[in-house]
Amino acid sequence: MTPVGDQAHTPRRTGVGRRSTLGLYAPLIDRLLREDPDLSTAGILNLLRDAGYAGGKTALYELVRRLRLLTSR
Repeated sequence: MTPVGDQAHTPRRTGVGRRSTLGLYAPLIDRLLREDPDLSTAGILNLLRDAGYAGGKTALYELVRRLRLLTSR
């Protein structure tokens, strides 16, 4: 089936939107994982909360999962 009309040129998301508050903590998360690769994500969340992180846990869990994959290679 071939896209017709508006479906043929569906715009792609360009990443415009709110900036992630988690990005500010990425270097700290990376350091924590290097120092203790077995540190739980809940433990990382607690440490980030102590450091002032007020964002959500879903974004954190996803970032930690990606960082773990990168460091395990």
